Amino acid sequence: MAALVLVELTLAFIVLCADSLPDGPPRRLAERLIRAVLWPVTLGRWFTHRNFPKLGRFAAIVWLLTTIGWLVSLEYDRTGAQKMMFFVVLAEVTMAFVVWCVDAMSTDIHNRPLRRLVRSVFWVKAITDYMRDEDNIKIAHASLTVWILLTTGWLLSLGSDRILRPLGLQP
Repeated sequence: MAALVLVELTLAFIVLCADSLPDGPPRRLAERLIRAVLWPVTLGRWFTHRNFPKLGRFAAIVWLLTTIGWLVSLEYDRTGAQKMMFFVVLAEVTMAFVVWCVDAMSTDIHNRPLRRLVRSVFWVKAITDYMRDEDNIKIAHASLTVWILLTTGWLLSLGSDRILRPLGLQP
């Protein structure tokens, strides 16, 4: 039951973020929340009415969250459940680094290191802002940064598992 509630909340959140694109008069918060809670209806309308901007935003958000999940899962698998505190710190630092990198590419925040640092510490808010921003550039930057970290981690894990362990160089 908890998994179903988590799926429902996640999809409602994704639809709420994707629905933030302007496509006419601005909607009130209550209307946006109803559209998010009734996400199957909202998605159905986007598909049947070929609302490609919102479907594209939906796909970009899903991809960003998927790659973040893969990256954090890789970190969890590599650190092990025994070192839970190390994993939590590593995951927090990783996501702070992603926000730091995305904000470094942003023209309005690039030369403001203190603001970038604060946004990195509160990375959940920054990632949510990327998903709700009218411009898809920050979502693309965040996805690219996470994807590079993820593929680099896979490559290093592969090297560790397939080269170092057989040679007896890693416990």
